[in-house]
Amino acid sequence: MESSFWWTVLGPVRGRRAGREARLGSPQRRVLMALLLARAGQPLAMAEITRALWHGDPPELAANVVQGHVGAIRRMLEPELPRRATGRWLLPVPGGYRLAMTAETLDLLRFRELTAGQPSLGDLVEALSLATGDVAEDVPAEVRSHPVFTAVAEEYDAVLRAAADRALKDGMAAAVLPMVRAAVGRRPLDEELQASLMLLLHADGQHAAALELFGEVRDRLRQELGVHPGRGLHEAYRRVLADQPAESVPFIGREKELSALLARLPQPAEPAAVIAVTGMAGVGKTSLAMRAAQLAADRFPDGVLHVDLHGFTPGRPALTTTEAVRALLDVPDMCDPAALYRSSLAGRRMLVVLDNARDAEQARELLPGSDGCAAIVTSRDDLSGLVAFNDAYPIRLGLTTTGAPLTEDVRTSFTRSYEALSPAAATLFHALALHPTRDVEPVVAASMIGDEPQRARVLLAELASAHLIDEYRPGRYSWHGLVHDYGVEMATSRLPDAERDQLRRRLFDHYLFNNRQVGAIARMKLAAVPPEARVTPACAGYEAERLMLRSLMTQALAEGYGEYVWRFAGVIGDHLERAGGWSELLAAGTAALVAAERSGDPARTAQALRGLARVHAGLRDYPRAIELLSAAMPLFVAVDDRKALAGLHLGSAWLRAKAGRPAAGALHADRTLTITRRDAEPVGVASMLSAVGWFEARQARYEAAIGHSREALGILSALGMRRAQADTWDTLGFVNRRLGRYREALASYRRALALHREFGARAAEAATLRCIATVTRPHDPPASRKALDEAVEILRELGDPAADRMVSAADSHQS
Repeated sequence: MESSFWWTVLGPVRGRRAGREARLGSPQRRVLMALLLARAGQPLAMAEITRALWHGDPPELAANVVQGHVGAIRRMLEPELPRRATGRWLLPVPGGYRLAMTAETLDLLRFRELTAGQPSLGDLVEALSLATGDVAEDVPAEVRSHPVFTAVAEEYDAVLRAAADRALKDGMAAAVLPMVRAAVGRRPLDEELQASLMLLLHADGQHAAALELFGEVRDRLRQELGVHPGRGLHEAYRRVLADQPAESVPFIGREKELSALLARLPQPAEPAAVIAVTGMAGVGKTSLAMRAAQLAADRFPDGVLHVDLHGFTPGRPALTTTEAVRALLDVPDMCDPAALYRSSLAGRRMLVVLDNARDAEQARELLPGSDGCAAIVTSRDDLSGLVAFNDAYPIRLGLTTTGAPLTEDVRTSFTRSYEALSPAAATLFHALALHPTRDVEPVVAASMIGDEPQRARVLLAELASAHLIDEYRPGRYSWHGLVHDYGVEMATSRLPDAERDQLRRRLFDHYLFNNRQVGAIARMKLAAVPPEARVTPACAGYEAERLMLRSLMTQALAEGYGEYVWRFAGVIGDHLERAGGWSELLAAGTAALVAAERSGDPARTAQALRGLARVHAGLRDYPRAIELLSAAMPLFVAVDDRKALAGLHLGSAWLRAKAGRPAAGALHADRTLTITRRDAEPVGVASMLSAVGWFEARQARYEAAIGHSREALGILSALGMRRAQADTWDTLGFVNRRLGRYREALASYRRALALHREFGARAAEAATLRCIATVTRPHDPPASRKALDEAVEILRELGDPAADRMVSAADSHQS
């Protein structure tokens, strides 16, 4: 086992050597390997093995089965090992086996090395960060209860508690928050862990989050176990309530609103006051309320209460009055919660923060009535009911920092958080600054830093605990524009050019690979679904990422990554063409051609010329398109790409016909036929037949055109290529219209129209609607006008000037 071999058991059981993952084989073999790793360096008795593999009821030949697994594991660890040889790593001992490992080959032994003796907080954090899940996470749950695994889990938890205590003592809560969060996520009913998390959040300045956590844990314990929080959790809650919120991050940008809020709080003999803080999600309503509560705490000697009313919390209902009172007063079920609440506040001077209210009605019964009391209510609702009927003072928060400069005070605040990051989290922060949007999920973050998604989740949690990003919903992270600007500064000043280049390329590669897979899956699904069951647009999964791809293509163009520009253009080109996005494709295609020519690669240059010709054709610049295809032809000949060459001749035929030279186009179509027949590909033959049929139609050879078009439709139908059939049906509509067969023409055009709509080909849909309008005009004027109006509407959406010309022509025809 070389030093590059690395095994993990603090999470899924994995082994990697030289970048390749070891294949553990059957589930039983994985369990055995997990047991050996958890007992690394110590004997593992055969009785323990059989208990884990067969749950205490082993078969007669259990020992033989175990020996077979042992032999397979030995060969995996040492591929050159002769059969029946013992080897160096998996050794026999009396009554069992022992796996020889070191801290350089196993995460558990590295964990123990870091935590031995008198470790520093940094050592503890590094040790804890080795875990990527529960011990032996991917073995069956009933096996994980084996004493071998539970002992390791208890060892990890003891270190986690020690690290949390040390972090609280040293004022370094942010250092261990990610690990404690991850552990709580795995064991949400562990009250001791939840208490540690609550205290760490509070110490990190997340006072509101700490209070909210208590409510969530209390509700979960009652719902799932039917019990109330224990003494330890209550004690942590009382410590948070009694202590003023820690101020690890300065309060920025709301001084005016804060002053107005504090000025509205009553003096001892004044009537109770209500302040309504409203605004969109993320503008700082809770921060403002909690900052005011902190500063005004001395004015309310009987205490400050806080409750999250969950008015706008995704996935859970808003609190009822009973639930809210229970959360505020921490009392069991009651007969009259409102009466109990009023009596508890009577004669006292208290400040109540009613956070995240759904509306005025939800908050109204919780407003204190005694002189000298106050309530701060936050909500996305405008709370106009409280303003009108409860004399609430309104404070509306807006996005005041949009476009604001990155001031030194703000930069200093961010730097304090940035410098506390681990090196891996700092690298991820740099990577996020290069992302074209301010919204990311763990799988994207993992690709950018070249790590596993689980590791990326841990690092994202660390960034969130440092207030640099926000998990606005489970698994999705965003960050403010000022944080983005700061991140760009750090990535530019702290990262060498080579590292920035690597991060960008990983980002581009992730989306290119991901969207190729989405597009392929969408196409396969489309072919397998009957027409009547299809949902349009056909490639819905691909469409969801379209805007991201366009942003990345723009970024690649701006940053000089020409080779990625043409690759992005290839992935999204079909969509942009169907949507009429020619101007965007022209910029991308031009940049791609420049990059291809610089590379000196004839194949890439030929592809770029062909792609740019297609764009010029879409812009109706047929001479330029023909020129580009002519330049590409000798390059495809040089690289012996005959399939591409046939396609080029087909494109040249189409362009020459569009340019008013159908006879010259027919020569290129014949050349396409010659090349394609040589390869005898059904798809190529069908495309050739469709093309020749189209040219024959343009040259008034109508019966021949019908024959070739129908033959093409037969092949395309057998291949399930529905999109390609649309143009052929258009050809049949054109031919039948020229022959005076209006019923057949209309039927053909309608078949084409349905396919254009199914695949979102908007420009083609408009063209076919115009043909339908022409066919129906003599016999059904209302239907003709309806088709024309629909065509005009589509062309206007696409910004096509032909729309106005069509309207003028239709009006003059009617008059």
